Amino acid sequence: MVIKARYGVILFLLGLLAFGSFTAAAQPAGCPVGQGFWKNTAQWPVTSLTLGGQTYSQAELLILLNLEVQGDASLNLAHQLIAAKLNAANGADVTAVSGIIAQADALLATFPDKLPYTVDPSSVNGQTMVSLSGVMNIYNSGQLTPGCAPVATATPTPAATLTPTPTPTGTLTVTPPSTDNGSDIVIVIEGPVQAININIITIYNINIEVNPNDPILTIIRIGDVIRVAGSVVNRGTTIVIVAVNIIIVDVDIVVIDNSVIWRDDGSCRNPPPAWAPANGWRRRCEPGGSRGRGRGNDRSGS
Repeated sequence: MVIKARYGVILFLLGLLAFGSFTAAAQPAGCPVGQGFWKNTAQWPVTSLTLGGQTYSQAELLILLNLEVQGDASLNLAHQLIAAKLNAANGADVTAVSGIIAQADALLATFPDKLPYTVDPSSVNGQTMVSLSGVMNIYNSGQLTPGCAPVATATPTPAATLTPTPTPTGTLTVTPPSTDNGSDIVIVIEGPVQAININIITIYNINIEVNPNDPILTIIRIGDVIRVAGSVVNRGTTIVIVAVNIIIVDVDIVVIDNSVIWRDDGSCRNPPPAWAPANGWRRRCEPGGSRGRGRGNDRSGS
């Protein structure tokens, strides 16, 4: 997709950038900075970047950075990916999110032509894009790099005014919690389970550490779509989410007192305890249910 000429105003602003009409916030040495810094400074470490297999010039990248997201998850992702790659080119340690960057490139490579792609944040691809951009936003704000405090974004001089780019809502949110030290980051992420290694669950190549005594580990399976709320921890070169709460959103699960658990296996051969609501199973399998006539109705066919 060719970025259309209707963005002439942005091109005018780019001209102002070229002649130094903007002032940018000072960048701490070795620390990542956000997209606001990069779209308001002409001092880039590179003059082009590759996003998802497509090469973009600095002018094209600046146009993308100045486009409002307006519900397009691909633009939301592009903003954070551009900033992360510029940070890497400028000497910031990007190891902690290298896997996230690689996955973002792989996802963008599935689309033809160039950004933007007009992706609904509620779609499957949109949810993944929002999740990936959320993690990169944490990195770009300096919160995953030891010794790097969040840096204020650049502000333009009176020569021109840029409207801050809004961020769409999606399946991943990042909010500072009310803690004594104020240093933790709370993240909510929803997606399919890729792997389970003892008490480590992987979603979108992000490791989620679960309490080894949490009973949910006995029933969770690869492929389950789960929603996790937890704290982001940077352990060396790895991002880990220490889970506070996990909900399996695509399977009927009932847990009582963290000890008694029932899971709907999709058949009628595993009836729930009397105390479990298990509305999906009862509709499907009990007499008078919307999808079954008796407990013998097993949709698995066996």
